[in-house]
Amino acid sequence: MNKQTISKVLSLLFLLAIFVTAVIVNSTKPRIMILHSYHPDYAWTREIDVGLRRVTDSWLDYTVSWHYMDTKKHKDKGWLNRAGIIARRAIDRADPKVLIAIDDFAQSLAAKYYVNKPGINIIFGGVNGTVDAYNYNGAKNVTGIFEHKQLQPIKETILTIERGVANASSHPKLLYLMDPSASIKRGRAKIDNFAWKPIQYEGSVIAQDFEHWKELIVSKAKEVDYIIVSNYRKLPKGPKEKAFMNPTEVMSWTEANSPVPVIGINSFNVEDGAMLSVGVSPYEQGEVVAKMAEKILEQKISADRIPFQKNKMYIIALRREALQKRNIALPTIYEAFGRATEHYIE
Repeated sequence: MNKQTISKVLSLLFLLAIFVTAVIVNSTKPRIMILHSYHPDYAWTREIDVGLRRVTDSWLDYTVSWHYMDTKKHKDKGWLNRAGIIARRAIDRADPKVLIAIDDFAQSLAAKYYVNKPGINIIFGGVNGTVDAYNYNGAKNVTGIFEHKQLQPIKETILTIERGVANASSHPKLLYLMDPSASIKRGRAKIDNFAWKPIQYEGSVIAQDFEHWKELIVSKAKEVDYIIVSNYRKLPKGPKEKAFMNPTEVMSWTEANSPVPVIGINSFNVEDGAMLSVGVSPYEQGEVVAKMAEKILEQKISADRIPFQKNKMYIIALRREALQKRNIALPTIYEAFGRATEHYIE
């Protein structure tokens, strides 16, 4: 064997040693799995990922995997059950030390099956209502952050708008319009029972499909001064339709045809076409769950040592042209907030 051949063999052995060492090191790193209920292109999910990556991008000692269930576009129970089976198989293959589960379907179809299972900690995010249905209360391996709507800043925003309106009412009337999705219904009671005074809250109503939505927008606008909306991604096209409406089409139509101002209570409503929204911060959701995972692994504690958290932050989003069309002038701090978080559309 000549020197050149020996040199090649030694080089190959060196590269092989590096590869084997890398495999061994990565296989021994604690594993974290991030399970999303929805698709990565969905604005809410996309911005939660931004919050997550603010923390995870600095992780060198953990192995991170991601799984997206894409449940927002489907309502068939068979399809959802299969999505849950696939997600649970992905969890079993990943065998994570920490499972971060985002939004309700990730809990109901996957994460809840690992409650009190040894060797895995569950961190939930994006839960609108309670976690009673998932048996998380009192569980030894669960913590997380809720996604409860930020109603006080919405109330303050409506009153701020009203102060700039001619013949302003001291008790403007407000309606909450919903789509028929289960996740929206779970948060309905909190909105219905919120202390809206001096606003006169006229209750909530569910649109069964897009045709019904359009009817309600036109008819209810005769009875109220403002309408708030949260989501419409599970709004069927018609009474006998299984397919859902394109959300941009729904919100664009709503903004163009509503006789009264429509305010979103999710940050992505403005991206869809609304004039204004005040919504839960997706960045906070992502950052908090990632830091919880970090704490569990660094301090070698179980998830139940970290109390459940209420969300505190919100995002203001604005569409300038739509606001101008309705002659709505907000304090400049609103525009500054929207621009600072890249939620201001010229």
